[in-house]
Amino acid sequence: MLAHFSKNATLNSNGLPPVRLKHQEHQGRQEPAKVFICVFLAFRKAVGVVARGARVHAKYPFENKVFFDVLGTSVVNRVGKWIDGKSQRARLPSMRDFMRVLGLSRRHGAWILLAVTSMVVVAAATVFAFNLVRPIYDQVLRSPSAAGETLDLPASGVVGTLDVFADRAVQVLHGWVGQNRAAFLVLALLTIVVKNIFAFLARFASARFGLATIRDLRNFLFGALLVQSPAYFHDRPIASLVSRATNDFQLLREALAERLGDVAQDFVTVPVILMYLVSLDVRLTLATALAAPLLFAPVAHFSRRLRARALQAQERTDDIAVLIDETVRGIRVVQTFGMGKFMAERFRLANQRQFLAGLSARAIQAANAPVMEVLGAFAALAVIAYAASQITDGTMTLGDFSAFVLGAYALYNPLKRLNKFNLVLQPAVVAAGRILEIIDAPVTVCERPGSLTLTGRNAGVRFENVGFAYRRDQWILRGFELDLPQGSTVALVGASGAGKSTVVQLIPRFFDVQEGSVWVGDHDVRDLTLSSLRARIGLVTQEPLLFDDTVRANIVCGRERIAANVVEAAATAADADEFIRDLPFGYESVIGEGGVKLSGGQRQRLAIARALLQDPPILIFDEATSALDPESETMIQRTLDRFSRDRTILVIAHRLATIRRSDLIAVLADGRVAEMGNHDELVAAGGLYGRMVELQELS
Repeated sequence: MLAHFSKNATLNSNGLPPVRLKHQEHQGRQEPAKVFICVFLAFRKAVGVVARGARVHAKYPFENKVFFDVLGTSVVNRVGKWIDGKSQRARLPSMRDFMRVLGLSRRHGAWILLAVTSMVVVAAATVFAFNLVRPIYDQVLRSPSAAGETLDLPASGVVGTLDVFADRAVQVLHGWVGQNRAAFLVLALLTIVVKNIFAFLARFASARFGLATIRDLRNFLFGALLVQSPAYFHDRPIASLVSRATNDFQLLREALAERLGDVAQDFVTVPVILMYLVSLDVRLTLATALAAPLLFAPVAHFSRRLRARALQAQERTDDIAVLIDETVRGIRVVQTFGMGKFMAERFRLANQRQFLAGLSARAIQAANAPVMEVLGAFAALAVIAYAASQITDGTMTLGDFSAFVLGAYALYNPLKRLNKFNLVLQPAVVAAGRILEIIDAPVTVCERPGSLTLTGRNAGVRFENVGFAYRRDQWILRGFELDLPQGSTVALVGASGAGKSTVVQLIPRFFDVQEGSVWVGDHDVRDLTLSSLRARIGLVTQEPLLFDDTVRANIVCGRERIAANVVEAAATAADADEFIRDLPFGYESVIGEGGVKLSGGQRQRLAIARALLQDPPILIFDEATSALDPESETMIQRTLDRFSRDRTILVIAHRLATIRRSDLIAVLADGRVAEMGNHDELVAAGGLYGRMVELQELS
């Protein structure tokens, strides 16, 4: 499964060829002179932020302490992000990112074929309808005495071919309607009907493969998140990732599923119309073509500016999402400490920054259409002046000019749609880059080629000279040695920050050690497949993850074909069956997000039932009882004692009463095991553990 989402494997096979991100190429390449310039300019930027903040304070006065706290945070964030932008301008996403996303649509070739075929029919019907304007003007709308009975066909070219086809169609329809005038009108009506039937097919097929492409990309994004190590999420706000998985996909959907089909239709229709116009009048077509660069100039100019503004707006949206997430998660703290006004002002400032960034982008979008309209008016006047001279000289009929005007207008409309699409495309390009940044992020914990599948229940755990640091040169463990024999219960104790939880995370390879090795049974964990290793480890943490689903679904936790009696047996073993049956719907009761409808002890027992259902040879309890009342802790301890046989159990606890009966107790200090033994031995030794026992007894 890991290989399926690896950067060098699956992304190639599914249309997302790995591209080295530009910010990775340029990372760390700052010369001292550039750093000095950035610091100087950053100081100037900070002065501007403070000045603006003072104006905001004058307009929206509130407590000075809160104001300067918020302002200080704003200055640091604004200047930091500004320096980051100045030193790494290559970070701005490019069209290459959008094209990589578009490459996923190759998986839906049948719908693309239907869309393209329908677009070709629409283009042909459009030009044919334009050409019918000539005989309608020159013959149908003339007086009956002057109207000819047949078409005056040009000698050659696209116009001639269309006239021949129209003449044959009129002759066929003449037998149905009885006269040529009515036949022309019926033919025009049939042409419009056919055109719009295929226009529907083209738009539906385009929307279908666009939405399917976005669905596939979202699956890739979620798959990439599933295989990332916890270190990846430590450095990124969760709300920011959620924003990319929701808001950024909305921007992509608007471009791919709503606008791309129309633009693709224009790319098919425009060449056909150009060939028709050239056949109709070469000189007038060339005169029209000379005006085209004037219309494309604003598109190119506004594109560059809009992409940068769109990136700023999306980053400000991330800031709002992070702030809302922090406030909602910590609502009890916010309300208890009276931080409502402070948080409201933080949110107001973040919201104002998002408003200004969005307004800047909208200003560019608003200026785009008027500029094109004015330039288009100048071009149209020049074409009309030339056509008037041609009609006066008798080298062009009113019908010819009318057909040409319709064709030229049909060319102008695609330019307007292209311009509108560009306004949607630039935010979508930014969104694609931000999404691919997650998908392309390297996975730090990967399976080695030829990894072994862990089998059997021989699951002793051994740490050999382990060294580990979350950040360079900040060692949490160094020279760490610990042996957990199979079937033993080992407890880890120590001061906060001693590395107890780090030890727990190294066993299932949430992180890889920098020095030494971790062994499960007879294998280095780095030589095992992640799925087989983690399938033999049951983990119960201080705050168990419970889903907004039924009790049964939370115990089963994604495993298929688990019999009801097996689930209930696991719940009974965890002393959870009784309270589950007291719920309104028993095992089918929905427990709310994070198990909010249950007490702390009930949530922990549910988490233990989940671990026991897995029947793992290794059980890890990471502060699993620290937040529970004595009665709940006693029940969980009883469960632990009952299932300790033939299992290797690792317990981390601050309350030493819960680990008295452990086979071994390891005391961590300075990244190493400072003391080892059972409870009585360590108390008698009078070392670190003895002092911890004395302190807890005194308290």
